Amino acid sequence: MNLLSLPCYCATLRQAARAVTVLYEDMLAGSGLHATQFTALQLLDSAPNLTTTELAEALGVDQTTATRMLALIKKAGLASDTVGADRRQRRWALSAQGQALQKKLKPRWEAAQEAFEKRLGRAEAAALKKASYRAASRLSSTQTVHP
Repeated sequence: MNLLSLPCYCATLRQAARAVTVLYEDMLAGSGLHATQFTALQLLDSAPNLTTTELAEALGVDQTTATRMLALIKKAGLASDTVGADRRQRRWALSAQGQALQKKLKPRWEAAQEAFEKRLGRAEAAALKKASYRAASRLSSTQTVHP
């Protein structure tokens, strides 16, 4: 692939995101999960009983995207939901099958992490993760900027 340096931050970050996604998706190939779904399993494993809204906020996705992703995870038998304080609210937990799959795929995810660090260098990978998190946190504020 012959990438070009693009003039805009958005396009450049999307280039990077696509390249990273391909790396992780390749490592998860054959598992039936996309990288985003595996991340949701990891999150539910580390923080069970999250609401759909809490999971969406933690992942930095909108409510609709989180709802669709969780529906697919539930349909695959990897998680279950219970009604929260409000009948419209759902709380999520990994099923035994979801826990087993997350544990089984963890070495593949770790291999993707190692491949990422090897290609970028460990220090640069860590710096990129830190800068990306900082950018996502600052840019996801509710303030809209208009020229």
